[in-house]
Amino acid sequence: MMTIALLLLLAQTTAPPQTTSAAAGTYDDYNIGVADVIDVRVFGEPEASRLGAIVDNDGTIDMPLIGRVKVAGKTARTIEKEIRDRMDKFFVNPSINVEIVKYRSKSVMVQGYVRDPGEKTLEGNASLTRVLAQAGSISLDAASYVMINRRGPDGAIVQTRVTRKQIESGEAQNILLQDGDTVVVPKAETIYINGNVRSPGNVAWEEGMTIERALTAAGGTTDRAGKIEIVRGTKTITKNAKRSDLVQAGDIVRVKQRFF
Repeated sequence: MMTIALLLLLAQTTAPPQTTSAAAGTYDDYNIGVADVIDVRVFGEPEASRLGAIVDNDGTIDMPLIGRVKVAGKTARTIEKEIRDRMDKFFVNPSINVEIVKYRSKSVMVQGYVRDPGEKTLEGNASLTRVLAQAGSISLDAASYVMINRRGPDGAIVQTRVTRKQIESGEAQNILLQDGDTVVVPKAETIYINGNVRSPGNVAWEEGMTIERALTAAGGTTDRAGKIEIVRGTKTITKNAKRSDLVQAGDIVRVKQRFF
C-alpha cells in the first residue's frame, strides 16, 4: 500500500498542468494581428513549440507537426485551444500556452500638446491613459480635454471628448483605443485677466473654471482690488461678478480698483 501511495503522489507532482490560460501580461480579449510576435509553448515538448513566431501577412504562423495555423483576429486563448485540438494526435492531453511577445499590428496616432507625439503601438487593449503615458504625458500648455477621432463603419469620423479630470482621476483607464484612432491634445484655451491682480495676463482656461480659480491662477488680487467685470466678445456681460461665477474660454476678466 505504501508503494502504491508513493507512486500516485509522484504522478500528481510530475503531471503537466491542465490549464491553458495565457501567461501574465497577455490580454485575454486582444485579437492578435499581422506582424505581432508570439511564443507558442507545448509543455514538456520543446521540439513541438514555436518561440518568436512572427504572424505572416496571411495571418498565420508555421508550427512544428501541424503546419500553418491561422492566428490573426483570434485571442491567445482561442489559439491555445485550436493548437491543442490539432496536437491531440501526437500527444496525450497536450498543455499549450500562447504568449504575445511583441505588439506590432495595431497603432494609434497622438498629435498635439504631448511631450512625444507620433505613432504609438497599442500593447494589448490599451487605454487612453496608457497611450498618453507612451507619448510622455500631456504638456502644461495643453487644453483641459483630449479628442479621440475614430473612423466609423460608414467612413465618417466619430469624435469622443475626454476631459483632463477624467484622465487625472483614472476614469480614462476604462476608455480603450482601437487600431487607427487619432488622439488629439489641443492647445489650452485661455482667458485674459487684467487690473488689480498680481500677475495679469493670459491664464489657461479649464472647463468649470470659476472667477476665484482664475484669480488664483493670476496670483491673486491686490489690496486695492474692487469689483470684477467679465467681458465676453465685445460686451461687458456683468459689472459686478461674484467669485463663484463661471468664466468661458476667451473671456476678459477685469479687476477694478477700489477707491475707498
